[in-house]
Amino acid sequence: MLRVGLGALLGASGGVFAAAGWLILTGGGGFAATTLTVLGLIGVGAVGGGAAGYLWGKRTPPMLPHYREEHLRLRQMVQQIRANLQQITGVKSVYSELDEVLAKDADLRYKATRLRLQIERQARRGLSWLDHLSVALDALREGTLGSFKRSEWLWCAYRAKLERELNALGRRLERNRDPHMEALLQRAYRQKARELASFRNLERTLQTLENESAVITASVENLLMETIRLSAAPRHAAPRTDALLEPLREQIKAYEQAIDELYRVAQEEESEVAWLHG
Repeated sequence: MLRVGLGALLGASGGVFAAAGWLILTGGGGFAATTLTVLGLIGVGAVGGGAAGYLWGKRTPPMLPHYREEHLRLRQMVQQIRANLQQITGVKSVYSELDEVLAKDADLRYKATRLRLQIERQARRGLSWLDHLSVALDALREGTLGSFKRSEWLWCAYRAKLERELNALGRRLERNRDPHMEALLQRAYRQKARELASFRNLERTLQTLENESAVITASVENLLMETIRLSAAPRHAAPRTDALLEPLREQIKAYEQAIDELYRVAQEEESEVAWLHG
């Protein structure tokens, strides 16, 4: 609604400018014709801006193909739930909870897309062919070579590289007897520890986002199955719509708490790492 109102306001403003331009170029006509033209331009601008704001609010944010496929599947389930609820209650309603859960899922998948791409770029920049070879040999020894996806391969290779480099620096610190090298090694060790902690935090954040999206999907699936079951039951036997949607409301609250906690913990970890290694 906010986007619609803002779009209507911007559109009306555009209509005012268009009316001013028309008056300057044509000089206007009679009072009635001028008034109708000005009001018409402002009205068209407001309607057009409101429609643009509505469509902008309904758009699906950019996300990776497999995220988009899962989100579109969720939209289809929500449409079916709306139809089932209308059949159960006999009343066509808005069910804002369904719109909200779709918006939350889209936001989760958008955030996960940005984070996944960030992780892949960071891993790709920091890897050499020797790092790939090292992970391939480890996976071959463990028998897991064929189970890796491309993105998981990059993450595993990059994480293993950071861990190797950190362990190597730790061993050099333990063996070092040169006071002049001590400060340089400690600085390098702290920097590498920060890199590894930051990368692990990105991985945990992505996993949390994907888990929350999976929980939302499971909640919608459960609601869909319940509405399908109730659609075949007598209308008087169906529970109130509020009772049906209550688990979804609880899931929305849980999502908001989880996201707040996620970013709070991430900020605390970053501060702690900076304090310990700074």
